[in-house]
Amino acid sequence: MSQRFFGQPESPLFGVYHSARGRNQQNDSAVVICPPIGQEYIRTHWSLRLLANQLARGGAHVLRMDYLGIGDSASSVEQIGSLGVWQQNIEEAIEYLKAESGAQSVMLLGQRFGGTLAAQVAGQRDDVNSVVLWEPIINGQSYVDGLRAMHAQMIDLWVCKMETPNDERVEEILGSQYSRALLNEIEQTLLDVTEIRQPQLIVDVESAKSQYSHPVAGLQKVLIENNEGSWNDLKVMETARLRPVTTRKIVKTVSDMFVRLRRFEALAFTGDVNSPNFPVGSGA
Repeated sequence: MSQRFFGQPESPLFGVYHSARGRNQQNDSAVVICPPIGQEYIRTHWSLRLLANQLARGGAHVLRMDYLGIGDSASSVEQIGSLGVWQQNIEEAIEYLKAESGAQSVMLLGQRFGGTLAAQVAGQRDDVNSVVLWEPIINGQSYVDGLRAMHAQMIDLWVCKMETPNDERVEEILGSQYSRALLNEIEQTLLDVTEIRQPQLIVDVESAKSQYSHPVAGLQKVLIENNEGSWNDLKVMETARLRPVTTRKIVKTVSDMFVRLRRFEALAFTGDVNSPNFPVGSGA
């Protein structure tokens, strides 16, 4: 595991590279992990580190990345005015991991809004061979409404009745000041996983299962995890959201996905976004 800065020199991105190791290491297996944003980035940081370590021990090259304005990357979140910035960050991470690992294509693994961003990027690139979406945000308006409600509750119960920045330029939500333009884009986001043509693993709670489907049989697998509390529960907001059992299941399924992708020669980059070489009917 090594820390790296990559991307544009004037706005460097921070990443942690976990090189493949163990008896099953494969130079064609590469995973870019796209984290959540805001408070959820903090809560999931440790679990995504454990996930990356386990994937690397299973033989995959893994890059954990921070978007601009989040974590240790350059800028501040209130300077980010469009989701296109974070989508471009993921694309830079893809190129960086391909260069470091020698892989021709990558798997995108995103959690919460990171899953939504990963899905959006996957739809534009043929060198994304598959996607793993861990409790992705389907409806941006509902997502932001939930964050705002928890923010208001936090101010009332933990601090005192006070005002936080909320004007035509920025809005503070749970410690992060977002630009109004960025929040508007998040609120307008509606994710339709049926538009993702790549093989996909969806990890979510039982109540969300009905919203997932794929027009091609065998290209989607839905993994149900135990519902261990709401993301909008203020009582556990400062608690690391660890999912050891689910993490092990994801690692095992990702390994199986790479085996199938390799079997159907779907790890090679075709260079044609309209002609993906995916294993139709092989299962995710």
